Amino acid sequence: MTFSDSIRYNIAECLNFKDRAPRSAYWWYTLFVTLGAFVTIILDIIIFWPPMDQMMPFLAENFGSIADFYINVMPITIFWYLLNYLPILACGVRRMNDQNKPAWWFIVTIVFVTVMSVVVFQITGPQSAELMMVAFNPNSSTSELNRLLADAEALNRTSTILSGLQTLPSLLIIIWMATKGTSGPNPHGEDPLA
Repeated sequence: MTFSDSIRYNIAECLNFKDRAPRSAYWWYTLFVTLGAFVTIILDIIIFWPPMDQMMPFLAENFGSIADFYINVMPITIFWYLLNYLPILACGVRRMNDQNKPAWWFIVTIVFVTVMSVVVFQITGPQSAELMMVAFNPNSSTSELNRLLADAEALNRTSTILSGLQTLPSLLIIIWMATKGTSGPNPHGEDPLA
């Protein structure tokens, strides 16, 4: 399956959670989503971000909550990911079907990684916003900055542990999506490479 075939296939089959999909369908589409994300991030920066002299207050103001961050800082990118969420989810399920593995493993893993991302951001976001405001405020005292840095050190340990917990399921997804499907037919249909 080629790059363009994969895009057409995954968009057309975005509601198909029953059949099988080859590895190329998943990886080409993942590349498409990633390249699109680079473009949308650049568009977000050009369209929604303020000039450099106003950047730190803007980021600090929007780092307080995950909703503010995504809505105000990256709206086009978030729209891009939401637009492609169902096709990539369906393709991941079809990849699991291709290996004759339970598709719910993939779905539970994706939900876990997503929830952990939100938790890590909710834990670190407000303190990061406060740290940015103090660090880039010329009137801030050194003692205030040192206090925030000491608090951030404990928070970074927690964040590192949570991020590590998030990494393990992410590696499972990579392994599952890279594993060759069963040869020949299986309960989910014919071999997509046959």
